[in-house]
Amino acid sequence: MVNTRTYIIPSPSTPEFHLRCRLYSRSCRRPRQVAMLTRCADADRGSPRFPVAESLLQDAALQPYIHDCQVIVHEGRCMYYYHVFFKRHCRLQTNVLLSSFDSKFRGDAVVMRIGARTRSVVNMRARDVVITDYIIPRSVTSSSHGFI
Repeated sequence: MVNTRTYIIPSPSTPEFHLRCRLYSRSCRRPRQVAMLTRCADADRGSPRFPVAESLLQDAALQPYIHDCQVIVHEGRCMYYYHVFFKRHCRLQTNVLLSSFDSKFRGDAVVMRIGARTRSVVNMRARDVVITDYIIPRSVTSSSHGFI
């Protein structure tokens, strides 16, 4: 799987802030809304934002790689874009939130919303939580390899 992430090296002048996202952790019984560290390329807050998924996903020693993909949801005439970060490894614990009867997902996942105008990650709204809770379990179980 290709990694499409861009890394911004932290420095004292690098703008950092936290954005709301949805975490599907194997250590929790429910998905929850958390804040993810995000870095900007410039001091301008309208510049592209680059999430630091390592700040939320666990077990870096066992599985250091973080996969990512984009999911597009069509609802009527509207299109919603999401960026999904996830870890999968056969030695990670089973995630009951993302597993079904016939397939087990071993790892964690984080979902962030992509803005319509900026095409960069933005804060999740209440409606986004409902949409991601609907699509993420279906995306995981629809393919033998995980996310489509």
